[in-house]
Amino acid sequence: MPVYGEKFYQMSNLIFLYNLKPIQLSVYSYLVCCAGQKDMCWPSVQTIALHCGCSENAVRNAIKVLVEREFISKVHSKRPAKSGKWLQGNNHYYILPMPDLPKVG
Repeated sequence: MPVYGEKFYQMSNLIFLYNLKPIQLSVYSYLVCCAGQKDMCWPSVQTIALHCGCSENAVRNAIKVLVEREFISKVHSKRPAKSGKWLQGNNHYYILPMPDLPKVG
C-alpha cells in the first residue's frame, strides 16, 4: 500500500500519554495508516522497517511491545507453497481500541 499522496489518517492525541518509544510510535502509526478504516492490515516486517527507517529486529521488538500493551493484536498466517508445504505468510495486525491510560503518580 503506498503511503504517499493526498491521503490522510487519524490517530488520537492520547497516543502521546502512553510513553511509547519513538520506534514503537512509528510502527504503530504505520500500522494505523495501512489499516485505514478496516482496522486490519498485513504489511511484512521488511516493509514496516523500510517505511519506519529502522531495522527488522526493531520492528519485531516494537510489535511485541504493542501486542503486550494491547494497542494491536497479531495473527500469524500461512500460505501454501508450490511444493504443498505451508509457509509463513505476512502476519495480520488488528488495531485495537486504545488501552486504558497509564496511571499517573
